[in-house]
Amino acid sequence: MKITIYHKKIELTDKLYDYVQEKIGSLEQYIDNVIECFVELDEDTSMKSGKKFRCEVQMKVPRSSLRAEEIAYDIFEAVDLVIPKLTKQIEKYKRPGDFPRGIKEQM
Repeated sequence: MKITIYHKKIELTDKLYDYVQEKIGSLEQYIDNVIECFVELDEDTSMKSGKKFRCEVQMKVPRSSLRAEEIAYDIFEAVDLVIPKLTKQIEKYKRPGDFPRGIKEQM
């Protein structure tokens, strides 16, 4: 799976890069036909409660696109929290008979 990482207002250290690659790459055990995966890491300091970090993941798969976003006080926590959301969407995507709106089963 090809993983592209974008980062805004945050330094992408080797530790963070490896962590994102490991966590998002672990989703390959659930789905193997991912075309591309985009990860966006962002820091928002405009909140009154202090710094908040956002992790958004978009996975392009055949016939559909999976997307999840999570906000947390730590960037590593945001990455961790987005994984269960994507796992749930992958399970729904793989369920037989379920197709995205506008797509019919081909026989």
